[in-house]
Formats: sequence, C-alpha cells, structure tokens
Amino acid sequence: MASRDHLPIQIGLPVEREWQVAEPAPLSYIAFIAGEQMPDPGEAFLAAGCAFASEPRDVEPLPIDDDQVAWAFGFRVARREARVLVWCERAQPGQTPDGAVSDACWVILVETLLDATRPVEDAIALAATAAAAGGARTLLLYDPTLGVTWHRREFSQLFLGENANAGALVDERHLYRIELTARDTSKGPYWLSSVGLARLAKPELELLEVPVTHVRAALELMDALAARFITNDLPDAGVPFEAGPALSIALVPAREVIETLSAGAAGDANDRRALPPGPRAVVCAAQQRGAFRKVWMPPLEELQRLAAHETGLYLAPRVVDVRQRLARQTWGAFVAAHAARDAQSTAVFVAKVSLALGTDSVARASRDDSDERAHVWVEVSTLSNESGSGVVTGDASAARAVTFASTDVGDWRILGLRPDLAEVGPESATLLD
Repeated sequence: MASRDHLPIQIGLPVEREWQVAEPAPLSYIAFIAGEQMPDPGEAFLAAGCAFASEPRDVEPLPIDDDQVAWAFGFRVARREARVLVWCERAQPGQTPDGAVSDACWVILVETLLDATRPVEDAIALAATAAAAGGARTLLLYDPTLGVTWHRREFSQLFLGENANAGALVDERHLYRIELTARDTSKGPYWLSSVGLARLAKPELELLEVPVTHVRAALELMDALAARFITNDLPDAGVPFEAGPALSIALVPAREVIETLSAGAAGDANDRRALPPGPRAVVCAAQQRGAFRKVWMPPLEELQRLAAHETGLYLAPRVVDVRQRLARQTWGAFVAAHAARDAQSTAVFVAKVSLALGTDSVARASRDDSDERAHVWVEVSTLSNESGSGVVTGDASAARAVTFASTDVGDWRILGLRPDLAEVGPESATLLD
C-alpha cells in the first residue's frame, strides 16, 4: 500500500498542555581520539566554524575544576540561541562503548540544547564539530543518550560529507531510538518506547501490550510517528489523528493508560521508576472501548492492517528523501543478491517505486499530491541495474504487473534471505557483502 510524505496534523497551534516539557534535555556527542598528543582547541574552533558555516562568536573559556580536563570553551553561532560547550579530557579506562576503541587517549565532548527550528541540521553540525575537532585521529563518535556509535567510515560519510554532501544521509531517525521490553521476549507482550525526543522538548512515545506478531508493525508505526513529531507538534491528547491513509489513532498520557494495563505486562508503574521525568504519550486506538468503563486500548486492528500491507504510514519528508538516496546508492547490491539466489530460495525481494497515477497498475494506490505519483511496494521478479518488474503487493485485486526504472526506486527490502538474516534493506546493505 502506498505511503505519503505529508500529514494532516495541527501546525502552528499552542502545544497541548499534557505534552509540555519544562526544559529540553541537552544533546551531547563524544569523540574518541587516538594519540598521546593533546588535541588542539584551535582545531575544535575551526571545526565548529566549518560545521555551522559561521565563525563562532562570544567565545569564552569555561572554568575547569577537574585535573582530567585539558581545555574547555563555549561559543555561539549566528541563527541559534543556545551556547555550545566544547571540552577535551583524558579518556578513562572502560569509557569507550563496548570497549570499541580501547586505544583512545582523549575525548572531545560537545553539548548544547538543540535548535528546535531546524533540529536535524543542528544535530549534523554538532556531530560534525565533535568528529572533526580531533582531525584524522578521531576513531569513534558516540551519542551517549541513544547509545549509538559511529566508526570513522560511518561518521565521515554521515556528518563530514565523504562520498556525499554532509548530512545528505541523515534524517530525523538519528535523533531517537525505539526500545523494546517484555517480561518474556518469546511470548510478549512488548512495551515499545522512544528515547531522545525529550531533547526536542517533546514527550517520549510509547506503545503498550503489543503482541509478538505485531512487533514489526509497531516498530514501523513508532518510527514514523517519532520522526514526524521531531518538527511537528503532537495532536491534542485523546484526539484522533491519521497516522496513514484511513489509519486513525490517538495519543494518551501514560498515566491514564497504565491504570488498566493487563497484569504482568511490561510498562507498569514499577517499570517506570527509573525513567527520567517528563510527559509520555501512549499510542492508542482512536476511540476508547468498554461497555461499563471506557478504557484506552492498543491499536491492534491498525497494527494488523499495517502488518498485512493493507495501508501505509505518513512519513517525514526528510526520511523519504534519505531512504530514496540510500536505496539508489545500494541498488546494485539488491540486484546482485537477486541474481545470486538459488532455485530453492524462498527469499522475497520487494521495492518501493514511484509510478505515475492513472495507469492500471496504480489506480488503487494512494495519491501523492506533491508530484501526482503513487508510491507502491512491488514484489520483483526481474531486476537489472537500470530497471525491474513485478507485481504490486498488499491487495490481491491490485496484484498487477508493473515495470519501473531504477531511478523510480525509493526503498527496497529482502525478506527471509537466510535464517540468520530475516530482513535486509538499504541501511543494512553491507550485510550482503
């Protein structure tokens, strides 16, 4: 089913009182630096100027009361309000995530409040500042809030522009992650929760009591919503809104939902004791249910429709753009994997393609008003570097043959390629090497 890259949610209205965050959490990046020589603060200054395309101003040294800190300063740049803090200190034993770069001698830390008017671009500049401050000696870049690491090849491509424009492959999904928790991971139910939205002064999102069979669809829904709400206000509490074509849900304060949480389900009051303060919004079915007491329920019917590809999700425009770039950059790996499969393979190869409206093959697809085209998933049968063919998925009555050019591809997936590899997409294409 088609996905659209726009959404009918409130824009420009006052923030719903239930979702107000007293103060956003800061964003931090840590760069791990090799070599005994202390990193030069002048290089950090130049890195910041290059990353923000604006010379740092109001530069002031920060007071140092720690023998491990070599230098520290704060600065401002044009068009952003919050000061940026940068400091360098000795790396401590065991400080690197998972011991990934145990030979690091120094760390450079960058911390500030994100610019809410352009958060993705701001995060890219901050990450680039940290990564470039140590020059060629930077081994690893780390987001301590998300627990995400990027090695040199990765952060160079993402934030420093090697093989692509800086930030061209970065979207809202780099600002949060989704956690899964269950008492019994084999049986569920699962509690899904976001981490990182508090840095945007937004409530963290949750999904409760998700059956094992619906976890994949739940992840897709949470991912789409979190990315959208990076730059858009959340709908009012308890008010239905569309997450996709004819896919209505509601956001409800967590304190209301956990009152009727099933016994033994993850996400109860005990599980929440270690959570940071701040509002949390639970994704629920659009309407309360119950004959005697109205309660908010998980959107199980909506998740089932997503799992069956009967509908799609509205996506943040930048997510659509980045997925398209990645899909086209890795198209050759997708084609090669398709050609290399053996006759007994049960792997399914699907591609999301943009096709002109009005043709038989896309007559039932949802409309993309921006370019009069529909975005549909196609189960491919033939592939080349230039084109492909297959049938539209998600609706038996629409399973018609289509052909497409590789330049029309916006995403691709390989399902069930190997027992140890349930799914491969553009972001994980290196697993095909």
